[in-house]
Amino acid sequence: MASLKEEEPQFSTRVAHSGMLDVPNAPMAPPIHLASTSTREASGIYREGDSKYSRMDNPTRLLLQKNVFELECIDLDLTPSTEATTFAFSSGMMAVTSIILAHNSPVTIIVPSDIYHGVPTALVEVFSRHSLKVRKVDMSEVSKVVDAICNSEKNSDVIVWMETPSNPLCQIIDIKAICDAVKSISSHQVTTVVDVTMSSPVLTRPLRLGADISMHSGTKYLAGHSDALIGLATVSPTTHRGKDLSSILKSVQIDTGGVASPWDCWLTLRGLRTLQVRLDRQCKTALSLAEFLNSQELVTRVHYPGLPCHPQHEVAKFQMNGGFGGVLSLEFDSEILATAFAGALKIIKRATSLGGTETLIEHRASVEPPSRTTSPPGLLRVSVGLEDPNDLINDVSRALAITNQIRLDEEM
Repeated sequence: MASLKEEEPQFSTRVAHSGMLDVPNAPMAPPIHLASTSTREASGIYREGDSKYSRMDNPTRLLLQKNVFELECIDLDLTPSTEATTFAFSSGMMAVTSIILAHNSPVTIIVPSDIYHGVPTALVEVFSRHSLKVRKVDMSEVSKVVDAICNSEKNSDVIVWMETPSNPLCQIIDIKAICDAVKSISSHQVTTVVDVTMSSPVLTRPLRLGADISMHSGTKYLAGHSDALIGLATVSPTTHRGKDLSSILKSVQIDTGGVASPWDCWLTLRGLRTLQVRLDRQCKTALSLAEFLNSQELVTRVHYPGLPCHPQHEVAKFQMNGGFGGVLSLEFDSEILATAFAGALKIIKRATSLGGTETLIEHRASVEPPSRTTSPPGLLRVSVGLEDPNDLINDVSRALAITNQIRLDEEM
């Protein structure tokens, strides 16, 4: 009888088995290794595979890194012996910091016009003291990115930092178009980095589109339960720049010590198991909520790449795999109406962050640094959770009615 060909598991199967060990009598949940150090042989020699010190080789962190690497690289033609080049850090911002530290000074970093405020804050408040220059560019036009690279300081390392969907305006950057354009430039050492925190590997895998590094604040969708703090960066094993940077970023991770804790790694492994089903539900609910809000007269604008009216809707359809994310933003005419609406909600909670099982709303301008506020004053960001979609729409409807009454009272 002919044997059946063993097919590679699909993404949803792999993610559901995150952390599972392929050994006899394997535990269905991986163990958590909390020890900071391990014993060594009397000879003083560590054998291959021995643990030494948790900052260097904690088994729980290594297991998470291996699993995330496999998810990020599922579209790449790699051999089983390819070394995992995913690195877990103590937070998303530590991942950002470590990526920058992996480059040689002077560094020019090109960032999009809409970006999570923590990144430019770190660039201006910390890295500006270390020969780093920041260029803000509208990345919807690839030519502007190319111009910014070509006009960078001679002999400087250049980082093209993409964030898609962006936080909070949900703008979409064409990853492939920018990566292709960067490859045609030989006058600078350029690294393409894509922050896909608001998308996750379920929807967007930048390495298959030519990026050198894919980065996540794993605190959000990967861990997924508002109880972990972690950042992850995966360096491409196939691009020239990625191959150059993988050992450097590993050295930065270990030598500076900004590693993710075993507990946060374990929580993220647990969260990965439900990532596909969570995000499928969150994407569907977010689209329903965006369509509802887009039909409301009191709401002046809805930012969500799943809406056909979104300026980068077609790009999102191409590079996001079967969904448009669980985050949307809506705008009112004024900050007063926006905060009144947020205050009137009952099921949707007022809190920062995103990607958890609960739906959260936040007035973004009030949490951004006063000197670098970019969000419109009437903008609210919504991270959709796992609640019943009708409950969320009913909650929003009640809040809109209250907000409209406040508007009418103001006009009288």
